[in-house]
Amino acid sequence: MHRLTEDEIKKLMDEIMWGTIIAVDEDGQPYAVETSFAVDDKFLYTGTQFGGRMNRCIEKNKRVTFKICESTNDTRRYRAAIVESEATILKDVDEIRDCLRIIITKINWSLAGLDAKAERTAAGKGSLSLYRLPLQKLGGVGHGV
Repeated sequence: MHRLTEDEIKKLMDEIMWGTIIAVDEDGQPYAVETSFAVDDKFLYTGTQFGGRMNRCIEKNKRVTFKICESTNDTRRYRAAIVESEATILKDVDEIRDCLRIIITKINWSLAGLDAKAERTAAGKGSLSLYRLPLQKLGGVGHGV
């Protein structure tokens, strides 16, 4: 096992489509959701169900962890990374549009209807709560890579 460099962690984040956002609810119970995500040079962008439990957790406590990993079935080769950060719930239509564009581009979906989706989300009428996490504290390990 070896520690991943920041460049190796960012490469992993570019290659993997799904990760786990982890927060703590008001009763101190950890809560995790699998979700798609994307990164740019400064931030990790992701989202969960609008008004859902994760959204309520982040409203109460912005401190979150985001976990990304991949492994072969026999676990002889794996890479894992973690981002410890504070999540901002995006409310500004321009920030939401940028977040959606970054995630949708990574997933390779059509950008058609992006502006309308951003406006619905900013108005609280969309299905997603979108988050921006500064890439502050990164860590990662790998084996066989």
